[in-house]
Amino acid sequence: MSGTTVLRVHGVRKTFGSHAALDGVDLDVADGEVVTIIGPSGSGKSTLVRCVDQLEPIDGGAIYLDGELLGHERHRRGLRPLTEARRAAQRRRMGMVFQQFNLFPHFTVLRNITEGPVRVHGTSPREAERRARHLLERVGLADKADEYPHRLSGGQQQRVAIARALAPRPRILLFDEPTSALDPELVDDVLKVIRELADAGMTMVVVTHEMAFAREVADRCVFMEAGRVVEEGPPRQIFGGARSERLRTFLSRFSEEGDAGHGRDDGAGGR
Repeated sequence: MSGTTVLRVHGVRKTFGSHAALDGVDLDVADGEVVTIIGPSGSGKSTLVRCVDQLEPIDGGAIYLDGELLGHERHRRGLRPLTEARRAAQRRRMGMVFQQFNLFPHFTVLRNITEGPVRVHGTSPREAERRARHLLERVGLADKADEYPHRLSGGQQQRVAIARALAPRPRILLFDEPTSALDPELVDDVLKVIRELADAGMTMVVVTHEMAFAREVADRCVFMEAGRVVEEGPPRQIFGGARSERLRTFLSRFSEEGDAGHGRDDGAGGR
């Protein structure tokens, strides 16, 4: 890690009706850092990454990418929302991998990856295809370029989605429960790809219910509940020396199975 802050979340609030999904969240992510976010269902994990990717507008606070304010611009003495075109330009500097794979069913795997770079980023079709084939090889799917999504397993589709997110060379990758929609036997191949990205120095924020993975791959782990960051630190602190009672209670369900961290939080999904 270089120490340079890539992502800064400062005092972010987000409400849905009377429910505070995010209640003053602060989070910094350094260049090359992998941050995993864990917590019970309804803790605000997915809402946080969706707000970073500007899929949800925030109701307070600020989010910065490489020092640039996201979603708004300073105007006179206040802020005003950016135009959709400028928000889209900011979003193109981030890659997002969703719970559901969101592939275009009528496009081949190759075209799913090349469509964005060609149509949105202005990359030449030849260069987009070259990079797409390289990325498919990287995620172990070089032989699937001409297949359609419905002919792939869920794990293969998610690996295509990761390749698609990498195609524009994003500054940061965001993962929203990338294995929650997969059968257990398909999870390992997806996590292997994310581990390899971490080893290569990709800056990532990963919302996950895979406790062993969260502990193994992260430089820092963040525990959220009720829209707030309750505790954060290196994985050995979070999983081996939690300070807050709430985190100890959350992890106890895994220690009861033998070892906190070698379990899967199947109930932790979503906002």
